[in-house]
Amino acid sequence: MPNPVATFDTTMGEIKCEIYLDKMPITASNFIDLANTGFYNGLHFHRVIPDFMDQFGCPHSKDPKSSRAGTGGPPDGTYKNLVTGATEKRSGGGNIKDEFAAKISNEPGTLSMANT
Repeated sequence: MPNPVATFDTTMGEIKCEIYLDKMPITASNFIDLANTGFYNGLHFHRVIPDFMDQFGCPHSKDPKSSRAGTGGPPDGTYKNLVTGATEKRSGGGNIKDEFAAKISNEPGTLSMANT
């Protein structure tokens, strides 16, 4: 089964990203759950460093002028690991378990997700 592809609609156009469910099942399942529940809808990039990185995912960034943008995270709760079927947990401000199984680098053009 191929990995899922996420589509990001931005004011600069559409971005399509392969989500490595096969290599990072906990992290990928968390991202997919948050996307499917609408968590990312309406968020703005709250940190942009040209030629290095763009960051989003803070619920306070719905207001791009908020001084709290970049300080929040997803709600605590549970989600299904789409590979194993196990119930995974987000806690302490949306933190998830570390997943060091894959040797994936953060090269230009990659999508990364913090777990804390």
